[in-house]
Amino acid sequence: MTSTTYTDSTVCQRRSRTLTCVFIAVGIGLVVVILTSIETRWQHGSPRHSYPLYAPPEEAEPASASVQSPPGTLSAFLAEHPDLPSRRWAPVSVSTCQPGMASHLGPCLAQRRQSAIFGEELMYPDFRLREPLFAQGRLGEDTPRWRRLLDDIRDRAAPCMDGTWVCYRGQAGQNIVLANATYFTSPPPDRWSELACMGAGVTSAGLRTAPANASANTLPTRAEYDRAFPADALLVATAPDSWSFQHFLDRVTRAPRARARAPEAVTGRPPARAVEEMWTMLGLDEGRVHFGEDVVAAKAVIFSCRAPLVHPWLSMRTLETFGLDPRGEPLSQRKKVVYFSRSHNDTHNEGRKVVNEGELLDGIRQLLAERGQGEELVLYHEMEWPSQRELTSWFHKNVRAVIGPHGGALYNHRWTGRDTLVLELASTAYSSLMFWEEASILGQVYATMLLPPVGDSESGTDMQADVPAVLEIIRTHIGTPDSRGRSLRRAYAWHAEELQVEE
Repeated sequence: MTSTTYTDSTVCQRRSRTLTCVFIAVGIGLVVVILTSIETRWQHGSPRHSYPLYAPPEEAEPASASVQSPPGTLSAFLAEHPDLPSRRWAPVSVSTCQPGMASHLGPCLAQRRQSAIFGEELMYPDFRLREPLFAQGRLGEDTPRWRRLLDDIRDRAAPCMDGTWVCYRGQAGQNIVLANATYFTSPPPDRWSELACMGAGVTSAGLRTAPANASANTLPTRAEYDRAFPADALLVATAPDSWSFQHFLDRVTRAPRARARAPEAVTGRPPARAVEEMWTMLGLDEGRVHFGEDVVAAKAVIFSCRAPLVHPWLSMRTLETFGLDPRGEPLSQRKKVVYFSRSHNDTHNEGRKVVNEGELLDGIRQLLAERGQGEELVLYHEMEWPSQRELTSWFHKNVRAVIGPHGGALYNHRWTGRDTLVLELASTAYSSLMFWEEASILGQVYATMLLPPVGDSESGTDMQADVPAVLEIIRTHIGTPDSRGRSLRRAYAWHAEELQVEE
C-alpha cells in the first residue's frame, strides 16, 4: 500500500423468541448503545399494528418511563473493563425519563418517538486543554493569532478564567434505538449541512418505522419479516465526507467496538482503501457496511448522530477500538520523526505547501544527527505499507515526532501515543484547531506556528517555514513530556481538595 491520498460489537444470538444484542458504539456520536433481552414478536391481526413489532418484554410498555437501561449498557461495560485508560472520561448515561426532566433528553424523547424502544442521554465530563507551545521568538505574533482562532470553536469551548487554558463545558449526546425502521437517505450522507449527522439540526424523522417494500395491510410471516428487515441492527453513520480518511476518524466513528459481531452500518459513498480497511478493523467486514445505499431496513436502527465532536472519551475509545493503548509505547523506544509534505501532488486539495521545504528538511536532519539519539527523519510520501493496520501499528511503535503543514495526513499523529511531539505549520489564510484539540487530549506535545501566505499560488495558502523557530521547538521539546505538565485536565466549578478533581 502506498501513501494514501487524503482530503479535508455486538453479540446477536437468537434463542427461541429472544434476540440478545449488545452494541458498543462510540463515535462521533457513535457512543455505547446496548439492547439486551428484547423479544421479537410477529403480530397477526393486531388492530394497532399491521406490521411486525420489535418491542421490549411484555411487562414493560415500549419507551415508557419504566423502561430501564438494559444490563450491559455503558455502566456495565465500564464495570467489566476497569483498566481502560478511557474509563475516567466516560459520560454518564441516563436512560430513564424521570419526573421533571426536559422532554428533549434522550429517555424522554424515546417516550414520544414512534417505535423507539430505548433512549439515553449522555452527559460528558467537562475538561480543559492547555494552550499550544510556541517558539520563544514568535510568542508575540503566534500567540494572538492562535487565540483569535478560538472564535471558530465557541460553540463548544471558551478561554478559561486563567487565560492559558481552554474550557469545554456542558457537552451532551444521545442514543435512540428504533424498532423495525428503515433508513431513507436521511440524515443525508457526505453533505456538509446542519441536517447531517452531528449537525445541530440533525433529526431521526427520516428513519421510517414501517416495513420496507411492504404494504400497511401485510400480515407477515417470520420469513417475510426477515426479508422486510434483513439487518438485525443498523448503525447510522452518514457523516459529511464519510469516505475520507480524516472525516471517517473525526466524525464517522470513534468507533463501534465489537465484542463479537458488530452491527451493520449505513454510510456515504464507497471510500478509499485505507478507510475501507479501518471499517474492517472495527469489526464491520465486507457486506456489513452499506456504502451509498439509499434504503436500508433493520429490526433495530441505532441513531447516534447527536454527539460531541471533541471529547477525551471519544478520542481514547477510538484508539482502544483499533487495539491501541492511548498511552502509547515508551517514548525512549520510538525514534522516527515523520514529516508530511504537501509538495508532491498527492493531496486532494491544493495549497499549504512549504516553499522552503528542502532547507527545512536539511535543518531537521542536521539537528537529529547532532542530538546523537538515533533519531531518523522519515518522509511520509516515500513510505509504503501493505495495509492500514500495519501503518497504524508502525506509527504506534516507532514515531517520536510528527511535523508538517496542516493537512489530512497529519491525522496519523493519533496513532503515536503520549508525549509525541506534534508540530503543525499553519497558514494564517487556512488554519484550524483540530490537531491541537486531538493532540492535547491524547497527551501529546503540541506546538504550532502561524505563517503568512507567500507566493501567488491559486490557493493562496502556501507558506515559508521559519526554519530556526522549527529547529528551536524540536530541540527543546522532542523526546520529552511537556515541561508545563499535562495538557488535559478536568474542568469543575469547585476545587476543594476533598473533591479530588484531578485524581
